[in-house]
Amino acid sequence: MGNKVLDLFAGCGGLSYGFQLAGYDIIGFIEWWQPAIATFLQNHPSSTHIGMDITKISDEILLKYNGKVDIIVGGPPCQGFSICGKRNPKDERNKLYQHFLRCVRLVEPHTVVMENVRGLLSMKAEDNEFVISKIMRDFVSLGYFVSYKVLTASDFGVAQNRQRLFIIAQKLNLFPLPTTQRKTVHEALNDLPNKENGLNGHIFFPTQAETLLRIKKLKQGELLCQKFKCGRLRLFADKPSRTITTNPNCIHPHHDRFLTPREYARLQSFPDSFEFVGSRNDMVKQIGNAVPPLLAQAVAEKLREVKL
Repeated sequence: MGNKVLDLFAGCGGLSYGFQLAGYDIIGFIEWWQPAIATFLQNHPSSTHIGMDITKISDEILLKYNGKVDIIVGGPPCQGFSICGKRNPKDERNKLYQHFLRCVRLVEPHTVVMENVRGLLSMKAEDNEFVISKIMRDFVSLGYFVSYKVLTASDFGVAQNRQRLFIIAQKLNLFPLPTTQRKTVHEALNDLPNKENGLNGHIFFPTQAETLLRIKKLKQGELLCQKFKCGRLRLFADKPSRTITTNPNCIHPHHDRFLTPREYARLQSFPDSFEFVGSRNDMVKQIGNAVPPLLAQAVAEKLREVKL
């Protein structure tokens, strides 16, 4: 991650100065009050004053910073949220965080640090939803992982019991990318014999003669019962399986029978060495409720790669 910072609702620059002390480069800021602008520039002379009123700064101007900013920081006006104020849900200042989020959406920084008063946590919007819930949801919709915590300044060398809420959002590449060609039902099942052979879970389900006759007529992809769209289906051999559920309702693509628990396990990526205990139905229920091990492995390996 780079060190280029953009400060919104910058004030005199306390947040930016702290980041500067930590080795970051404050390349730009937005602030409306002239004395604060002058102080900011006095202490960050190489920083660009992008504009005064964040609501009037165009998308075109903000888009120029896309790819050039690593971190957006800032504290939208807090008077409307403060427990020392009127806490009026209709206070227009309460909506300025939406323009903060507009900047995030357009600039797409890797990390966002939003600071505010502790009272924001208990503040509700006009629709009676908590403001913090809206902010969290908006960050998630923009592709960020987000968390928040109230920090007390005196815990960090400050001679003041000032409590402030910090919301930190990051774009973390936590999810694995596809790594292999999609495995088909045939590839997963083709080496299992069409008879019971003592392998754990490779146990056939008894099927009524009338049902068996109907199965024989099914083509791949066809349902045994049209009434239930999630009902008994003959799987396609050359495609991945439908979602495995807790009911034994999939029909073998080549053989005229329902899948065995072991075949369900194969489709879930369980190795044959993984043994299931219980009846046939118990096994299918366990398998249907499980997370596919290879999917879990991919997530776990990706997490080990990511430096948080």
